[in-house]
Amino acid sequence: MRVEVVRPEDLGPREADLWKHFQLSSPTTLSPFLSLTFARVVSRFRPSARVAVVHVDGDIVAFLPFEVAKGNIGRPIGWPMNDVQGFVDSGRPIDARNVVKRAGLRAWTFDAVPVAQTSLRPFYFRSPPFKARFAEFPLGFDRYIDGLSKSIPTEHARRVRGLEREFGPVAFEWNSTRSTNYECLVSWKSDQYRRTGVTGDYDVFSNTSNVQIVRDLVTSSRDDCKGIVSVVSAGERPISVQCGMVSNGILSAWFQAFDPQMSRYSPGTMMWFGLASSAANNGVTRIDFGGGDEAYKISLATGSYDLVRGRVWGSLVENELRKIARDIVYDGNGHPRVKVPHR
Repeated sequence: MRVEVVRPEDLGPREADLWKHFQLSSPTTLSPFLSLTFARVVSRFRPSARVAVVHVDGDIVAFLPFEVAKGNIGRPIGWPMNDVQGFVDSGRPIDARNVVKRAGLRAWTFDAVPVAQTSLRPFYFRSPPFKARFAEFPLGFDRYIDGLSKSIPTEHARRVRGLEREFGPVAFEWNSTRSTNYECLVSWKSDQYRRTGVTGDYDVFSNTSNVQIVRDLVTSSRDDCKGIVSVVSAGERPISVQCGMVSNGILSAWFQAFDPQMSRYSPGTMMWFGLASSAANNGVTRIDFGGGDEAYKISLATGSYDLVRGRVWGSLVENELRKIARDIVYDGNGHPRVKVPHR
């Protein structure tokens, strides 16, 4: 095995085509968070962004995007804004510890890897997997709604009527190009973080590079990662804004926020109904809500997949000595016992 470490933007057309081929070869790697575009945009604003290119017998068999953090510890590229992580590979078995070692890292830590990435299985923490939920609509929006609890669309319709009586017609826009809507999202989300006591790295919009990354990605139009900003309005007033990314027919819901003065109308649910009703017309067959057991994800989802956390130590000795780190305690939602924001 040979591992070459480069910046994402230094990968040439051949490597980019191979990355795309690998990404499309497995359902576990279709997420926009595993796209080359995501890695390249992050790299524009974070100098520590890298890709480990794994060669076996002269062939490239895998890419591992990462960032170098304190103590020469690698972390997922774009962390903590990266909801799906891991190798983008050919499907051949990978010696993950050897990759980390040859990439010059002391370790690589992850917190949202699909369990299907078997090369990382020996390095999971001992806490159980947590679920990422999604909604699919293969037979259209009406059939999707029919499969939900009857109280959900009934209550949604009641709240829409109440909102329209007070503020005017409710409208949904799939992809708004007005910068004021994105600014609303940042403002509302920052307020939400302050109200709930979120600080440090998890207060995403307090970091200038994070704001730049999100802004750049929501205007991206590449096939492997297209950003969208969707808006629900009442009259002329935006009440809910959602920033997501589309890749390979999947809309990954990234950041969502709403006007707190409108909370009694459930503007978040109005957003999900708008996205689901417009998905098919925009080439989307699945909305991925991300990890966590929030009530709206459970009630609106049609399926789920499992994600895991763990750490790969480059040194075999240190890997054995650090197994105790895999006993970190998580709560019932699969989150570490620290305050982490929900998106």
